Amino acid sequence: MKRIRRYFILLLLLAAVCLYGLTLYPHSPVKSSGASLEAPSAIHFLGTDNLGIDIFAQLSKGFYLSMMTGVTAAACSFAAGGLFGVCAGYCGKRTDAVLSFITNVFLSVPQLPVMIVIGAFWGQSIWNIILIVSAFSWASIAKQVRAKVMSVKNRKYVVLAKSYGASPWYIVRKHMLGEILPLLLVNAAAVTGRTIIQESSLAYLGLSDPLAKSWGLMIQNASSFTGIYFTDYWTWWLIPPVTMLVLTILCLRLLSQALEEWLLREE
Repeated sequence: MKRIRRYFILLLLLAAVCLYGLTLYPHSPVKSSGASLEAPSAIHFLGTDNLGIDIFAQLSKGFYLSMMTGVTAAACSFAAGGLFGVCAGYCGKRTDAVLSFITNVFLSVPQLPVMIVIGAFWGQSIWNIILIVSAFSWASIAKQVRAKVMSVKNRKYVVLAKSYGASPWYIVRKHMLGEILPLLLVNAAAVTGRTIIQESSLAYLGLSDPLAKSWGLMIQNASSFTGIYFTDYWTWWLIPPVTMLVLTILCLRLLSQALEEWLLREE
């Protein structure tokens, strides 16, 4: 429990710092507020990019954009994976065969190439990215939920409830939901981190909204700037978004792992 609290507090600290960058910090994340490529100073904490836009303000907006994308995709995956998994595990027979086949199809598709192709056809929108990522994240959750439901439905108290005429909704709500929710929460944390990576990858490839201050887009703009590695510009233009991306994903991964270990001990 201490590890969970530690990682959660670290995420809250990142959120608080970035909230300051969006509210009280005097510079805009979308408008020029200084000279081109200013070095870090008391005025611009992390300097400015080639357009004179403050780096710290962009990082702050990128944090909430990434978390919004990750949490929304995780919620969609949570709902779809949970529904498919419960239906497949509880109903069994043909329903299980059909839903398991659909799940296996999604699991066998190479995600990144398909995401790139679909993103190119659907256009540059953050909501398109959420939809694409959600479509490829629910299947692994459904697989785990199905296995858990199949295990729970054969327990004696569930079989007894069925024999007394309990409805499927009652059995799922009373006897299975408590077993499924922790599993879904662990997967939701993992999906959030994975979504941030995928969104940043698509943004780096130019398939995200060009007006959104995504960390992937910041990295792409910095790395494509001519001669950046022969100057000091990379130290305040390239390193901060990379650091924030790695730190946020690492926190989410460690939080997911700590939640999983805690739940296993509770069982």
